[in-house]
Amino acid sequence: MPTLTQVNSFSPAEFSSAFGAVYEHSPWIAERAFAMKTATGYASRAALHSALVAVTQSASDDEKLKLLNSHPELAGKEAALGTLTHESTSEQAGAGLTAMTATLVAQLRAHNAAYREKFGFPFIIAVRNNTQPAIFAAVTSRLTNTRSMEFNNNLMQVGEIARLRLLDILTE
Repeated sequence: MPTLTQVNSFSPAEFSSAFGAVYEHSPWIAERAFAMKTATGYASRAALHSALVAVTQSASDDEKLKLLNSHPELAGKEAALGTLTHESTSEQAGAGLTAMTATLVAQLRAHNAAYREKFGFPFIIAVRNNTQPAIFAAVTSRLTNTRSMEFNNNLMQVGEIARLRLLDILTE
């Protein structure tokens, strides 16, 4: 794990390599955040996270939609095929999603399909902050929201996922 001092001396390529996976399949966010670094660097892990979030907030709606669609469905086909990123695999396993019965997997996949059909992007939740029952309750509850609400909810969840992943990568 690099220290903040080390991170502040990274080249653009080193920075992208270190933080490109913080946002699922979206290294462009780390690349843009590097460009926002001040002459003295990032003062804290929270400042780095704020820069990453600012990049997502200033992205175009198309870029935001691509970001959301880069996230896998929970217990979805990527999990079944073993093609999740290391981070997503660990997060889903930690929430008990890889140890569900076939019935629960089918239920979650049905919720995922209904969610994607209604909103046009996958249901996203920071699974590390949730239990399996809480995830099921959240997807059911959030299906009653508008697309705009869910677009924003998902962006907030993506930011929280990024914050948690950043904690795994960077020491203060």
